[in-house]
Amino acid sequence: MKTIAHHVRNIDHARDILAPILARGKDEEARSVRERVSEIIASVRTGKNAALLDWAGRLDGFSGKEKDLELSREAGARAWTTLAPPLQEALAYAAQRIRSTHEIARKALVDLPAGPRGGMRWTPLDRVAVYVPGGTALYPSTVLMTATVARVAGVREISVLTPAGPEGIAPVVLAACHAASVDRIFPVGGVHGIAALAFGTETLPAVDAIVGPGNRYVAEAKRQLYGTIAIDMIAGPTEVVIVADRTARADWIAADLLAQAEHDLQASAVLLTDAPELAAAVSEELERQLLTLPREKIARGSLERFGAILVLDSVAEALRISDLLAPEHLELCVANPEIAARQVKNAGAIFLGSGVPEAAGDYCYGPSHVLPTNGTARFASPVGIETFMKRTSLVGDPGGAETIGELDRILEVSEILARAEGLEGHARSAALRRRKPA
Repeated sequence: MKTIAHHVRNIDHARDILAPILARGKDEEARSVRERVSEIIASVRTGKNAALLDWAGRLDGFSGKEKDLELSREAGARAWTTLAPPLQEALAYAAQRIRSTHEIARKALVDLPAGPRGGMRWTPLDRVAVYVPGGTALYPSTVLMTATVARVAGVREISVLTPAGPEGIAPVVLAACHAASVDRIFPVGGVHGIAALAFGTETLPAVDAIVGPGNRYVAEAKRQLYGTIAIDMIAGPTEVVIVADRTARADWIAADLLAQAEHDLQASAVLLTDAPELAAAVSEELERQLLTLPREKIARGSLERFGAILVLDSVAEALRISDLLAPEHLELCVANPEIAARQVKNAGAIFLGSGVPEAAGDYCYGPSHVLPTNGTARFASPVGIETFMKRTSLVGDPGGAETIGELDRILEVSEILARAEGLEGHARSAALRRRKPA
C-alpha cells in the first residue's frame, strides 16, 4: 500500500490523508465530461435512431443497423442454454435470493386509506430501463440486482441497456436477462443509450426511470436527464471501508480490499483499525496477494491512488471517520459488529462481522448491490422496491357527523392561511365547502 498512517491524531488529520478519496470525480475533467454529455444528449434527442447508431458506432464499435437496435427476448433464453449447469444454477440461486429479499420489502410498503389524517398509495412505475456497464468486466449480477427487484415491484416493462460492441452482448449477461425475466434488450450503452431511452426513438421507447451503475459519462447523463426521467442515483466509483480490530484476519481483509480495488483505477479501498500489528500484516498480505491477482495492474493502481490504511486510537474513532467517508460498502470486522453498526449513520451497505465479505453482497446475499457512492450515503439509499414505485397521497372527506367539525376546522384554517399568502381564490375554495353542524 502507498499510505500507512499510524495513530491518526484527529478527524481533521484523517481528512487530510483521505483528501484524494474525498475529491474523486471532482477534477478538472468534470467540465469537459459535462459538455461532451450535453452534446450527445442533444444529438440523440433530435436525431433519434440515426444519431444513436452514429454514436454507438463511434464510441462502442457497434456495427449493427436500425433493425439490430433491439434483440429478441429469445436471445436470453438461447444464451441460457449455452451456459454450464453450475453457472445456470448460480444465476438461478442468486435471482431467487434477491427476489425473496425484496418480496419481504414489498409487503412492508402498505397502502393507507384516506382517513381523517389522509393516506397514501404505492404504484409501480410503468416502464423502467436497467443500465448494465460494459468495459473490462462483465456484470450479469447488475441485471439480477436491478431487474429482479423491478419485477417484484410490479413494473410492467423492464428493459436492459448494455453496450454490445463488435462482439455482441456476452452470453452470461443475456442469460441473466432470462433469469430476471427482462422484457426487452437493447445492445447499446453510454450517454447515447441513456438519452435514447429518456426521449424515445423510432425503436427504443421512452421510459419512466433508468437505474444501474456506469462510468462518469453515464452518471453525468443521468444527472442531466433527471426530471425527464427518474434515476436511482448519480453513481461514482466503487468503494469499501473496512473497520477492523485485532480479532480480524489480515489475509481476509487484504482479499476484501483487493476485491474492491480490482474494479477500476478509480475504486477506493480503505482500512481503519486500532491494531497497528494488523495494519502491518494487511500491508504485507496485499503485496503477496497482488502477485497472483489477474487484474493486478488495475488493483495496484487503484490502491496507490485511492487506497489507505489508517491506524487510530479506537474502533469508535474509526467509525467516526467511516461516517465522514459515507462509504458504499462498510465491513465491520470487529468483535461486536452489531454494537458497532449502531454507531454508523452513513453507509450504503453494512457487512456485520468477518464471515460475510462484500463480494457476497455483490452477487447473491439478497439486498441490491446498487448502492450510493462517493459520499452520497449521507443522504441516499440503495436501489430497492421503492426505487421502482411512486407514492401518491390520498386526501378525502372523512365523512360522518362526528368529523364534520374537524373538517370545518381544516377548511377554516386553510382559508385563513390562504389569505395570509394573498391567494383569495384558495380561500374562497375552502370557504365554500365549510359546513356547520346542525
